Amino acid sequence: MRIARARTRLLALTVAAALAGGCGSGPADPAAPASPAATVDVSQLDPGNYPVVPRQITTMKPDISVGDVVQEAIRLGEHVPLPLEIDERLGYGSGGSAITADYPPMGIDGFNDRAPGLVAGWQTGGRHRYDVSLGLNVHLTVLRFGKPAQAATAADFLASQASPEYPDKGPVQIPGYPAARAALTSLEWVRALYPQGEYLYWLHVEDDLTVPDGPAFLIDVAKRMLDKATESMRDYRPTPPDQLAGLLSDPDDLLSRVLPAGKGQVRASEGLYGPHAALTHDDRPAASRRAYADAGIDVMASSLSNIYRTKDDAAAQRFIAAFADELLDRYKPVDPPPGLATARCLQLKDVKYAIGAKFMCYLPYQRYVAEVYADQSQDLRQRLSAQYQLLAYGHI
Repeated sequence: MRIARARTRLLALTVAAALAGGCGSGPADPAAPASPAATVDVSQLDPGNYPVVPRQITTMKPDISVGDVVQEAIRLGEHVPLPLEIDERLGYGSGGSAITADYPPMGIDGFNDRAPGLVAGWQTGGRHRYDVSLGLNVHLTVLRFGKPAQAATAADFLASQASPEYPDKGPVQIPGYPAARAALTSLEWVRALYPQGEYLYWLHVEDDLTVPDGPAFLIDVAKRMLDKATESMRDYRPTPPDQLAGLLSDPDDLLSRVLPAGKGQVRASEGLYGPHAALTHDDRPAASRRAYADAGIDVMASSLSNIYRTKDDAAAQRFIAAFADELLDRYKPVDPPPGLATARCLQLKDVKYAIGAKFMCYLPYQRYVAEVYADQSQDLRQRLSAQYQLLAYGHI
């Protein structure tokens, strides 16, 4: 699932849904959350063709499925540092995503043929300013292979991908990493590939504002990225390949209650996330990290929608307020769908130029917060209705 999010993160943080038919000009007090007395009128819900009965995640497939490997990639992602942990100036996120043999690094033809043995990986990025051309911009990918030799082979292959029309200006050395394959690109960015055991660290550092000063600053950032990434990965305990089957389980009955992706939709993000991996998808992780901590987020389930588990009902309401308020620079409040007075809904102010889903809604249910998003108001109404029924299944 790589659907545009309101906050431009690959996995959004709460629920989206504004509706046609139910989208009004906005509540009297747009900044105010739903009244504590607000309730859901189930008789007015319209789920359309979306499911309202939770899935059985543990019996989806008896063998190693794509989902099992994606879940392992998400586990790995819990140990890949946030860019802002490398450099506090990297306050904007550029998204994060799982990598598997079924979902290899984007834009690389023949990756599995030329770099065999990929088990799982994670990629993330961060930047100094919202405009990627104005300041420091980094990308970090960590790939796990079956054997150390395969990680080295992948490094050789990726190093050969420089465009012949725009050749690299030459190699550079990352201090402390003599085995890294690093180069200064034609645009004076630094690219590095560092195989360590069965892992390959692949990073890219650019800052157009520092070009006149040469690559020394970029090389320093690359070193700090490798220092932090290799340190963080020491705590990762890889699941042996013969134990991957069944890894995508749902012990807390949470993933089963997320709206499932439909046929033909990318599912490389479906799974259960710890708070760290979830934050790598956020385009404002510094602010979001504070909201996560305040709400006590311990897990997020994601597919076509997302569900966050907070520490209690009051924390769920604070979580909604934090993220809805943060979106007000790009979104305007609108009335929630009929029957869903507890939802807090938003609509893009400028659909032509903004990045993200047209509609977003935040839906609380006890200690849970769900996010539903879409570009068509009627679709959003149906998604939000179905999402409520999935959350409340067995209780209504």
